Amino acid sequence: MICQSTIRRFDGDDATSLHTAVVPQGAIGLRCVGLTVIEKATGRYAALADGPALTIAWGPREKVSDETSTPAQIDAALADPDHVPLLVIPARTRTHGYFTDSGSSFPVTAIQGTAMALLIRVERITATTRGQVTLGWELSSCE
Repeated sequence: MICQSTIRRFDGDDATSLHTAVVPQGAIGLRCVGLTVIEKATGRYAALADGPALTIAWGPREKVSDETSTPAQIDAALADPDHVPLLVIPARTRTHGYFTDSGSSFPVTAIQGTAMALLIRVERITATTRGQVTLGWELSSCE
């Protein structure tokens, strides 16, 4: 059951990329990932040619300590061989979608008992588009 969600928004008029991290507090698994990219002028899904590149992976906490990590820290963690990729979507292939592990969660991964940070990198965001990445979390108990 999805108990909690996390949303990270981006705007192509503000930046061509988004680098962010999520440190799951109390989560035992990531149930789903949603991607939405909207053309600002029409309010409709952006054309495939405007689809950004998306990378979502677990990364070592010694490289990414919290959710305010810099783009350089996110990139360094994704370059570390200890990262665990979950979803990699090349640019110009998707502008919307719902991704899941067929009803089972992507488990929260840990190194030496410390939960890894979930890294999100959205690149090649086209100006005149905006969007969001939505994460659905499974907790040990829903309140």
